[in-house]
Amino acid sequence: MRIKFITDINDVLYINSIIDSYEGVGIVRTIDSANGKVAIFTSSGMCRYALNVLESLKGEGLNIKNIIVEESEDVDSY
Repeated sequence: MRIKFITDINDVLYINSIIDSYEGVGIVRTIDSANGKVAIFTSSGMCRYALNVLESLKGEGLNIKNIIVEESEDVDSY
């Protein structure tokens, strides 16, 4: 599974560290740093947890938008 979203590039490291702290939830990859396009690669069983983390981060005030969930393993495209 791939969860795509757009965020402020300055927040990617923070988002990555939060996702990493939930062991096994997913791997964060910056796809296009100039435009803040990021993807989280996760399993189907952990997808809901990853989405919940993103929603919590949005609740903290992070600018996370255009969240799209896809069944894809292509790590180089958005």
